[in-house]
Amino acid sequence: MRTFAQHSPRTSESATDRADGDGERAPLSARWLFLLTYALLAGVLVVLLVLVWQWQVDSLSRELDATAIASVEEQERLLENKLDYVVSDVLTLSRQNELQRYLEGGDEALLDRIAREYAARLRYSGLYQQIRLLDARGRERVRVELDAEGTPRIIIAGRGAETWFDTAALALNANEIYVSALDLDVAEGRIARPFVPILRLATPVIDAAGRNRGLVVIHYLAGRLLERLEDVGRGNPTQPMLVNCEGYWLLAPEAEMRWGFMLPERARQRMQVRFPRVWQEMARVDRGEVRTAAGFFAFHRVEPLRVDYPVHSAPCGGGATMSEAVLPLQWYTLAFVPRALYERAAMTPTVVIGLLGLLLLGVLAAAVQAMVALYDNRRAQLLQLERMARTDALTGMANRIAFEERATLEIERAARHRRCFALCVIDLDGFKAINDTQGHLAGDAVLRFVAEVLVGQLRTTSGDLAGRIGGDEFGLLLSELPDPETARAILEDIRRRIAAGDWEGQRVSASIGVALYPHDADHLTGLFQLADAAMYRAKSAGKDRVMFAGAPPRAGQPETQART
Repeated sequence: MRTFAQHSPRTSESATDRADGDGERAPLSARWLFLLTYALLAGVLVVLLVLVWQWQVDSLSRELDATAIASVEEQERLLENKLDYVVSDVLTLSRQNELQRYLEGGDEALLDRIAREYAARLRYSGLYQQIRLLDARGRERVRVELDAEGTPRIIIAGRGAETWFDTAALALNANEIYVSALDLDVAEGRIARPFVPILRLATPVIDAAGRNRGLVVIHYLAGRLLERLEDVGRGNPTQPMLVNCEGYWLLAPEAEMRWGFMLPERARQRMQVRFPRVWQEMARVDRGEVRTAAGFFAFHRVEPLRVDYPVHSAPCGGGATMSEAVLPLQWYTLAFVPRALYERAAMTPTVVIGLLGLLLLGVLAAAVQAMVALYDNRRAQLLQLERMARTDALTGMANRIAFEERATLEIERAARHRRCFALCVIDLDGFKAINDTQGHLAGDAVLRFVAEVLVGQLRTTSGDLAGRIGGDEFGLLLSELPDPETARAILEDIRRRIAAGDWEGQRVSASIGVALYPHDADHLTGLFQLADAAMYRAKSAGKDRVMFAGAPPRAGQPETQART
């Protein structure tokens, strides 16, 4: 844009100069022609930019809407059939062999066996808080629950037993299912902290004579289900919600919005109060979309429990008495996109197109495009040249320039964080013989092999670097070393892998010199000199070994040598 602002006056000025040479009236005519052409092109450009802006804003808005609709559909898929296995478990436990024998003979010893099976089911499911057996009057006979450590705790009748809170559920017929509202766990008359979302499913226990003798109740830990729904919103702009049929939030973007039917201080946190128009539409249709001043809502009415058995659900909102009619459990899944996200999405095309609108002279657009293309081309060339200048063409590793730059940065980082690192110089033994006898192609293969070995041993989490710093000489930076023995182990492994290569009967090994920062030196030149000297000591000591600069070998024994 600044380039246009500088060139436009010169273009206009040159046109004026040519017109002045044609006579007195020519400049006036040329000016009017310029102004008319400018106004026409500017008008066309403004109209086009407004149309493009509107199309772009509408496209972004439609994309956000589509994301919300896809999000609510994903929530519905997550809820589908998630409670079927709980129904299967509660029906299986109601037909338990030990339970039937207990009903026939009343042998209290069978309660322990029943409890142990409940404990096994509780332990292996990982999704249940309690499993309970109630008698025909709603009194507990067996309760198995998880303690604070997650271990099943068994309570037999008469030892802390409780009474079932919904006595109407005791009137269920065979193979009928009771499901409570999704609410919070209550212990000793108080809501448990931290909150534990619970869904209770029950079915009657029928004896051989067809009589209803009580209930089997499973307390399902719904927190994980809510967490999975919440995960749908991660990585996209939508905010997932789950609402019960009375408009109270079970899942909401803000924790203070949830569980209003159980917490008096949050009683007004419900859809009817916060978003009445959305709630009206939710009460009218099973699925839809609503745009409000707050943002965009997509919703689906879902039935998380769809089985082939009659289901009696408790009134939503935390009521205790179940519905006498066969009524499925119903929730609403919602995906909400705040208005601020739409405004933020519209900001980019508004700024870009507004800046483009300042140009107004469409004749210069081609010049700008050419300049941008030229700039991009030159930048790509510079980047390519920079990469070529810092990368070894044969092995693809860092070359000496890049290696030394990185080593300098590593010194600064190590000094700042008071860490140790190793600078290693690796020279190949026997490489020249292969190059001379088998040719340069074989020598190139050796170098690429060594490069693969080095790169394969780098610890990516520590920021290690390998590079080719000479003909058959390589450099290695081992960062964030806890101790020198870590470097020794890595280098010994590299040495063994290089020596394991077979080059048509000829052998290549590695002599490795190591200098430690800051133990041996605290500047790059000193580290290189010490590592280089250690490498030559390794060669003098018989090659194919690792030599540390700061720890010379004892008399008659090299520091680290090849082992067979």
